[in-house]
Amino acid sequence: MAVGADEVASRWDPGERGRWGTWPGERLVLAVGRTYTSAVRLLDALAVFRGDPRVDVLFAFDDGTAFFDGAEELVRAAGWRRVPWADAGDLACDLVLTASENVDLSRFRADVPVVVLPHGIGFHKIVPDTAGGTRVSGVVPDRYLRGRDVSLVTSHDAQAEALQDAHPDAADRCVTVGDAAFDRMRASLPLREYYRAALGVAEGRRLLVVTSTWAADSLLGRVPDLPARLLGALPADEYAVAVVTHPNIASRHGPAKVGQVLADASDAGLVRIPPRAGWQASLVASDLVVGDHGSVTLYGAALDRPVLLGPPGPTTAVPGTPPDELSRRAPRLDVRLPLLPQIEKALAGGPVSGIAADVFDHRGQAAEALRALLYSRLGLDPPEFPAAVRAFEDPVPEPVVRPRSFHVHTRPTAPGRIALWRFPIGVPQGPPPVPDAFHHRSVAEDERDRASFWNASVLVRRLPGDASWVRGRLADDARLLAATVTAEGGCMVGHRDGRLLHVAGTDDPTLAAAAVYTCVRAGAPLEGRFVLPTGEVTVTLR
Repeated sequence: MAVGADEVASRWDPGERGRWGTWPGERLVLAVGRTYTSAVRLLDALAVFRGDPRVDVLFAFDDGTAFFDGAEELVRAAGWRRVPWADAGDLACDLVLTASENVDLSRFRADVPVVVLPHGIGFHKIVPDTAGGTRVSGVVPDRYLRGRDVSLVTSHDAQAEALQDAHPDAADRCVTVGDAAFDRMRASLPLREYYRAALGVAEGRRLLVVTSTWAADSLLGRVPDLPARLLGALPADEYAVAVVTHPNIASRHGPAKVGQVLADASDAGLVRIPPRAGWQASLVASDLVVGDHGSVTLYGAALDRPVLLGPPGPTTAVPGTPPDELSRRAPRLDVRLPLLPQIEKALAGGPVSGIAADVFDHRGQAAEALRALLYSRLGLDPPEFPAAVRAFEDPVPEPVVRPRSFHVHTRPTAPGRIALWRFPIGVPQGPPPVPDAFHHRSVAEDERDRASFWNASVLVRRLPGDASWVRGRLADDARLLAATVTAEGGCMVGHRDGRLLHVAGTDDPTLAAAAVYTCVRAGAPLEGRFVLPTGEVTVTLR
């Protein structure tokens, strides 16, 4: 039978386990998923059983939710066995482990202990319920708690205290263990340079992580084109933009719809982080988090990353919780105003202090505390070796499109020095970086947006070319300049008046052409050494 295929519950009775198993497990954990997010959390939590052959794990799925899509495929890809939901209640398991408060626990024997993991950080968000009203996310309904041994895992003692008035039964079931994901992010901090390299963020660039929870009041719910607007407003040689979306967005709308909404930004170089993994390492790699009231924004603030929140408006954050507190202390982005100065101000302002202490107890000890809790419910002694706190793997983004064509702004700042700013075409442009800069459009020969191909002063070729290519393109097109990288190294730039120039010091024809274009516009000699923000180039006439 293929790995991950549905198993009949009877095959996992204690006697059958010992009869057929290579490792006759002493205890069986039933991991119950419901949403894609809860499946991710369960997979992460199973790390506490690392190295222990005594514990078997099976998955079952309660698919009665709008956010189920992709959850079962995720677990199947991870290689875990599953049982049909109809058979789950008959399973002779020793522990039910879930990361959803909406799982129907009445399906299981009352004597089986249940541990409910958080699928975010605390009880911080008001969400719709199936009856048409609202509820606080993460709180297990009283009807599932009565007569059962149910533990609700929390990251901070204050979360149980916040439930005492409205949900006293749930509050009494809370067990504070800290947050293993946050501990792993802290353990990952020394790997920041490696994560940035994996995301394609060169030295000297700043990484903005745009993160959005789900629903209409989320950041992308309010400003769906924000990633595109940021890419059009921030100089490409100075900034990179990544996006982290809540798994519920793709689970509800489908990955293709997410791609549809983010298409222009993706063509302009947006780094898209998959919902399964990578957002933690991306936060470690980030210089600024642009977010909302979701958990990822809160994690970023707790990591002491500067935070810039989206525009104000009605919110589903529970009053008095850390996300609500962050909303009062962090600066807000005003999308009606130029974005670059707001980004620069947020970076200069630094992080919002004290967030981690308000959100996470037992820092550095969450894996050990969660393992102790689960093993106690299983009636087993934990392994003698300590629970692992492993740094996250390098993030693996969706394939990134590197922009080929740019709006280029340049300005001579001193003899031999040229300031330069590049912004990808195809996204909304912000105001010029400085009012007196020269501006031109530089379009690549292989630009996919062919409508942009003809409206540019500069044409560049990214494959090796020669003088015949340069002269041919200038003869065919009404361009001021044509530039190509050369097989010998450096670039060749041709002017429509017939002059050919060699630019040493760069293999980027866009930069080579920008140096020549600036000299032409400034009436300066076309030969000499010029220092650009990206390095020094030497222009010689051929």
